[in-house]
Amino acid sequence: ANPDLVAVSVMGNLLTLDFQLNAFGSTAVNLTATSNGMTVSDSFLVNVAAVDDPPVAINPLPDVNASEDDANRTLNLANIFDDVDDDNASISKAASIANPTLVTASVVGDLLTLDFQPDMSGATILTVTATSNGKTVEDRVTVQIAPVDDPPVAVNPLADLNASEDDANRTLDLANVFNDVDHDNASISKAAISAKPDLVEASVTDNLLTLDFQPNAFGSTNV
Repeated sequence: ANPDLVAVSVMGNLLTLDFQLNAFGSTAVNLTATSNGMTVSDSFLVNVAAVDDPPVAINPLPDVNASEDDANRTLNLANIFDDVDDDNASISKAASIANPTLVTASVVGDLLTLDFQPDMSGATILTVTATSNGKTVEDRVTVQIAPVDDPPVAVNPLADLNASEDDANRTLDLANVFNDVDHDNASISKAAISAKPDLVEASVTDNLLTLDFQPNAFGSTNV
């Protein structure tokens, strides 16, 4: 009587009841037997009890591609999951990252925020978990972070220097002044320029900066 609830078919002496997806309720099944042009009917009631289905990912997240040191990225989870038995607004979401040293994940309401960690690259798995009425489903995607060649930085900047007129040459060690997170620090080349070479000349050999104070000259300059 209600094929949206259960569809019926007969082959020989076998009656098949095909229960429809996510459907519940009651319906009558009517049987008719025919012999030599004569018929008889019978019916019985089919009761299909409701079952609370877990939510499903109807619009799974695509894989995420980013570059090292990217700004935070926000993804909307509002239409990712569906629960046929409950209001989708009641579905709660949470996220976890297999390798949080690459990127961290947090969820507020329907917004997932990916926070890419400084100077980190590689791949990891993001798992988004949806919970509805105690039942859960997971959506897993790959987060791929491409490396970016960062410039060197001055981790131990040289302090301002005070000298007196006609001082002897001053030598400063530059070995630990700069750092390159992507390369061996030994490969960093150094050079120096004095804004006033008639006051002090600057030259670099390997990691040694030499300041050559010019005779009878005084004042200030930048190197």
